[in-house]
Amino acid sequence: MDRITLNSHAKINLSLEITAKRADGYHEIVSFMQGTGLHDVVSVEKCTQKATKYNLPHCTINGIVVYLCTDAKTIPVDMSNLALKAVKAFTDNCGEDLPAARGMTDGLLIDIRKRLPVAAGIAGGSGNAAVCLLGLNELADRPFDLRRLMDIGAGIGADVPFSVFMNAYRNRGSLNGLKGLEEARDSAWTRGIGEIVEAADSVPRHVILANPGTSVSTRTAYEAMDAIGYSDAGSAGQKLFVNDMEKYTLEADPKAAALMDFMRSRLRADELLMSGSGPTIAAYYKDEYNAAADMDIISGLTAEDGTVRAWLTDSGIEI
Repeated sequence: MDRITLNSHAKINLSLEITAKRADGYHEIVSFMQGTGLHDVVSVEKCTQKATKYNLPHCTINGIVVYLCTDAKTIPVDMSNLALKAVKAFTDNCGEDLPAARGMTDGLLIDIRKRLPVAAGIAGGSGNAAVCLLGLNELADRPFDLRRLMDIGAGIGADVPFSVFMNAYRNRGSLNGLKGLEEARDSAWTRGIGEIVEAADSVPRHVILANPGTSVSTRTAYEAMDAIGYSDAGSAGQKLFVNDMEKYTLEADPKAAALMDFMRSRLRADELLMSGSGPTIAAYYKDEYNAAADMDIISGLTAEDGTVRAWLTDSGIEI
């Protein structure tokens, strides 16, 4: 195989509780995460350095020239991009001989078609990294099983292990030979710093995701939790639709707060909750028709305010 294209799905947090700060500076969490129908499209392709890629940003990772092509001006094209970090993490774990044996050392092209907002609390970048790991594994004739890829992903970012798990499930038709694929699910409880992923029954909902057009630094949000305080570790994970970070983000981001006020006063959602560190807000519905009607309402807001974006999607519904 020389090329694979996978959908990189957004995740939402139906719960997010911060329980402690570790000695290494990372925070312990308990979170219920679930995939959505919204996605970027990521292709991973073997290519030669003589191919017509010269105008693309590129870097050399473990001796492999990696080109990055994207239609988004808002994502980095250097090693701070999580997709490129995924290439490094994957090849670091392969050993010296495997990339050459699989024809990868002539070059790689990563193509990312962005549909998801950046720094929005829905694991857009983490999803890109996750499907790069899954795609590279296919191009290299599957040296790693699902759980090993999740372990590799944990070194890239806290949301990457779940993103590997969920995106393997949602792309399972393209990953038939992946060992451990039968474990993959759309939903999971995540613990630790995100590296512990336990499959869970899905919570089917129709979802409106609304983004105020701003971004939130996940690191800054976590640091703010040190002053706000943590959830009790003994009771964490017992309920859904809680988010410890929501209070901070709504105070720090006036546009997110205004959007939340609008959604609370105008929509008929069963639940409203910020996803992750935000600022994307999720409105949850059991009734599809209420979701569609409310999407019409929020579409009026997006027309008035060109910075607000909204999407209607499903989460946890059998695919």
